[in-house]
Amino acid sequence: MNIKNQLVICMLLALVLLTAACGNTTVNENANKEAIGSAQTEEAAAPLETEAPSDAFVPQTVVDASGTELEFTEPITKIACVVSLCIDVLVELGLEPVAIAESGVRTIATEPEFYGDNGKKFASIGGSFFEPNLEDIVTAKPDLVIGLMGVHDALREGLNGAAPVYLAQPKTYSDSIAVLETIGKLTGKTVEAKTAGDHFLAKLESAKQKAPKDKKALIMYGTDVNFAIVTDSGLGGSVLKEVSHYPFQVKDPSEDPYGEGSIPYSLEKLLEEDPDAIFIESYSYSPGTKPLSEQMAELPLWSKLKAVKENKVIEVRSPIWGDGRGTRSLGILLDESLQFLYPDLF
Repeated sequence: MNIKNQLVICMLLALVLLTAACGNTTVNENANKEAIGSAQTEEAAAPLETEAPSDAFVPQTVVDASGTELEFTEPITKIACVVSLCIDVLVELGLEPVAIAESGVRTIATEPEFYGDNGKKFASIGGSFFEPNLEDIVTAKPDLVIGLMGVHDALREGLNGAAPVYLAQPKTYSDSIAVLETIGKLTGKTVEAKTAGDHFLAKLESAKQKAPKDKKALIMYGTDVNFAIVTDSGLGGSVLKEVSHYPFQVKDPSEDPYGEGSIPYSLEKLLEEDPDAIFIESYSYSPGTKPLSEQMAELPLWSKLKAVKENKVIEVRSPIWGDGRGTRSLGILLDESLQFLYPDLF
């Protein structure tokens, strides 16, 4: 074999070895790429370990106005209302009731500041305010029923096993805020509850700073001339005493055995106090009943009152002023009373 042939053979062998080496490198690179891709795929497919959301429901134990302890392991989503306070609370939380007592009759649901026309669509709980129809409540399948202590206590026995009953009885606006916060926790609406409570307190504080408090005000209510008044320890009185001169107090505890801050009154005693402005909550339990102010106008002493002489007597929306009891109702009471007492300032 000559030198030339030897050189050719050597060159061919070198070329073969070089090609094999390059091939191995490509295979190794491809293998590495496949391994990396496979690892990435497995990583993407693996479930991510995440923390529970900050707004996850935490089991709650609450105590209502009657001292009854209620335990909840899941958030409440369906609430039946047999008292207007319940409707007030739910609208503040951005929720809707599954059923309401005496739909469209004694509730605030259809008032424009609440649900308006949508308030007509809620299922109705028949019966009376004092004895709501149990079958209607059960049919609504609520997670919770909110009622008024001293009125709806017997619902616990009637609804035993069907739905828990939370009884409320706010006597001051601070109590109303506490009820709002409690239901906010049970429904997972703590932010909404705090926002609504803070909004009312800010409105009240602003009014306290601005109102001169030089007008003597009174809230009275009734179905006939045998009327009662709301004192400064009553819910509406606890608001008005912050922005007006409100001297009406419970001086004899026997007149207010349940501590609700309201007492029977007489026209003679009212004339002694002679308020500058009177807010009247009229209640009617039969068709054709005259508003309380018209009934009082038939009595000679009524015309002697300063508020009557100066046309400072006003019939207010009883479902809101008297029955609402929540922060939205109290905010409306505050706005309307300030506009009536101090029209030049509010």
